[in-house]
Amino acid sequence: MPRWVWARVARVASGSRSPARRVSRTSVCTAAAVAAVCGVARSPVAGQVSGSLEVGASIIEYDGFLVSGAAVISPLFRFDGPTLSLGAQGNWTRFESGNQVVQGTAAAAWLLTLRDRWGLELSGSTGASRYADQPATGHVLTRARVHALFDYRSGAWIAGTTGGSVGDSTQVPIEVAAGAWTVRNRLSLVGTVGGSWLGESRHIDVRAAARWTTPRWELEARAGIRPWIRSRGRVGEALTGAWTEISFLVALGERTSLTLSGGSYPSDPVRRVLGAKYVTAGFRVIAFGSERSPTALLTRELRTARDLVTELDSNSPRIEIEPAAVEFEYALRVHAAVAASVEIMGDFTDWHAVPLEHVEEGIWEVVLPLTIGVHRLNVRLDGGAWVVPAGARREQGDFGNPVGVVVVR
Repeated sequence: MPRWVWARVARVASGSRSPARRVSRTSVCTAAAVAAVCGVARSPVAGQVSGSLEVGASIIEYDGFLVSGAAVISPLFRFDGPTLSLGAQGNWTRFESGNQVVQGTAAAAWLLTLRDRWGLELSGSTGASRYADQPATGHVLTRARVHALFDYRSGAWIAGTTGGSVGDSTQVPIEVAAGAWTVRNRLSLVGTVGGSWLGESRHIDVRAAARWTTPRWELEARAGIRPWIRSRGRVGEALTGAWTEISFLVALGERTSLTLSGGSYPSDPVRRVLGAKYVTAGFRVIAFGSERSPTALLTRELRTARDLVTELDSNSPRIEIEPAAVEFEYALRVHAAVAASVEIMGDFTDWHAVPLEHVEEGIWEVVLPLTIGVHRLNVRLDGGAWVVPAGARREQGDFGNPVGVVVVR
């Protein structure tokens, strides 16, 4: 059997949700994190750090409440390493009534390849929130998930989640879920089915999501149905029905983007989320590091589907350097079979990210001036982690991260 490579470091996934305690709240995050291992042991503390700030406005109607407008400010911090991902997000929301919500969420995950096509993910998340002068509430959840890779474009998983809540409930939640995903060039598809138990309340969800990515914009559609419940019918508990959401991101610059989203989503009693109908617009600024996708765009399942794309060693990012038509300029060509965008940085770019142009299927290229001699560089696919491409010699960089070394003749 060929040796498979877990080729992406998954990002912290933040959905447009907010743990709620029977009160109206605007969309914030349910954070999760997934890490990938490259088939060989590497230090979990070597990785990338990024931070961003998102400012937005929402018009939202929660289950059992009137329509309300709200302003939201949300900072995000994330660390992505080869075996470990960490994330934390805060949120401040002010409603038309003048009431405010303060919330914080943190998550961590680690994933180990068990065999060539299998992986075990262990993750946990904790969140707390407070509305107006009411007592604070929160949750602590842990999850184990087993991944199976069919090929470098598709896979499946089964997962179990449990934990506890802080506040007015001591019930222990239990969630079980199974899902499958596939990636085809710019399109990602995922489907899941799962059940949740929280005391006397139970429900089953069936979900599907699709995401289309280009170098300038991203479009995602999500839909689901809750065909069966058992609950007391109180506000915040599960309700039967269907929901749909559409999210759109457009890059305004290298570190700024505009996000638009709308639709409906169901209640989540485990994380104290009220179901709602909403329309949201936001402006996002990357303060440091780099992350292309917005905080409130991707579901955690779809983010996992996209970021846990696997490739055979021969299909991993590979670089070629050839002389261009103009003297002292060279064509840097990256072969990446399943990428929607490719960037390169090195000593010849002052370690700033430079996008490559998609010239043909699986091939990306940029022409840059290079001097004769040794150069150091790294490559990034789809805004993920910076990696050493095949075709470059791997060595430790000045800051402890691996870099690729090439010789221009």
